[in-house]
Amino acid sequence: MAKARLEVLKKKKSSVARFLKNDMAELLRSGFDYNAYCRADGLLVEQKMIACYNFIEQFCGCISSNLSAMNKQRECPEECKEAVQSLIYAAARVSEFPELRDFRTLFTERYGTSNESFVNEEFIETLRPKSTTKELKLQLLHDIAEEFNIEWNSKSLEQKLFKPPREDQNRHCRRKSKDDIVPKGEFQGDDEDGNKWKKNKG
Repeated sequence: MAKARLEVLKKKKSSVARFLKNDMAELLRSGFDYNAYCRADGLLVEQKMIACYNFIEQFCGCISSNLSAMNKQRECPEECKEAVQSLIYAAARVSEFPELRDFRTLFTERYGTSNESFVNEEFIETLRPKSTTKELKLQLLHDIAEEFNIEWNSKSLEQKLFKPPREDQNRHCRRKSKDDIVPKGEFQGDDEDGNKWKKNKG
């Protein structure tokens, strides 16, 4: 059951990732690199989950191949500790795979409380929430361009992304004082706020 669900999840994520990558490649090829850049976050999320499922598949495979030894021994076999603890760790972090909670219950009942020191460090890093940087998304575009043999110069996009914000031209910085406001009949015009202002002399 767990293996079947994992295959379905991987297939679904891979299909979405493939569609996004093809879409971004077509945008790059057509000169719409900024539009492709805006889709990078979505592809990175799908790629992250595919990597996560690959880890889970690896851990489940380890458990499956050592199941006989696990049934015979009271303690968790040394070669299974990383897989067991990593699956326990994933149970609270991968909601799409409910079987992980069953694994967590089974393993904690048999081997006691979880021990994160045995959890695969690369797996932890994969699951850790993190913001995507401009550099990471640009590298993703470079990778796609290379994969699809697209001649793409990123200089224009980089200038757009890393261009410092223009300073305010002080169009609205100076607010006139109330001393400049004059009674009716003496004004020369209205400002944008509807106040009456004297005409400068000189």
